[in-house]
Amino acid sequence: MKARSNNGMVRFGVLVLSLLLFTGSKAQEINPTYDLHRVHFGFSIIGNYGKLKYATRSSFLDNDTIQQVNTKSFPGFGVGGIMNLKIAEYWDFRTMVNIQFVERHLEYNFRGGEVQTAKLNSTYMEIPLLLKYKSKRNHNKRFYWVGGVTYRYDFASDIETERSNTKPVVALYPATFSYDFGAGLDLYYEFFKFSPEIRISNGIGNSMVPDQFIYASALSRMSPKLIQFFLHFEG
Repeated sequence: MKARSNNGMVRFGVLVLSLLLFTGSKAQEINPTYDLHRVHFGFSIIGNYGKLKYATRSSFLDNDTIQQVNTKSFPGFGVGGIMNLKIAEYWDFRTMVNIQFVERHLEYNFRGGEVQTAKLNSTYMEIPLLLKYKSKRNHNKRFYWVGGVTYRYDFASDIETERSNTKPVVALYPATFSYDFGAGLDLYYEFFKFSPEIRISNGIGNSMVPDQFIYASALSRMSPKLIQFFLHFEG
């Protein structure tokens, strides 16, 4: 039994060593002409975490009904398509067409202990326009940074939803813009490039739809924010 176990360990060790040697032998050779091509296309799998930046009205502390407003964030997901255009040795122009599903809540704590929740669920179609700055390629990897602006349209906006003082609805305008920045790592493989990336997206301006009911009137402004995690695959 002991000999069989030792043989199994030896085979496993040989297998791991072979994989490492194979990876090392290919490390300087994988897809060396990839960056000579000017245009690349691909797709992305996206995870997100939706947040809200908001400010209460100056009269909020005088309100004898609402005691506190809090935000709750939830994970979401999306998919997208990529078009990447090389414009210089270390610079790319990058655009995407994404669909993302995002959920955020506003919790209103009333005096007396009652809690009401306004749910801001979004289905975004978005088009980011980004500049990508890349470090020098080191074997089969390179770091990069991205920044730019994104246009979003929310198909699930509550702008037309009926609301009242007993129905907690706070709406964002369906069309919004954000400024984005992030960083990632390009990893080169034989037939594609894989790039994990993190990106922060901050809404520009006040995106809240004003109304006379208590949930929106307690706030003076609100902007959506996204923390996004991308897995890019480019051919």
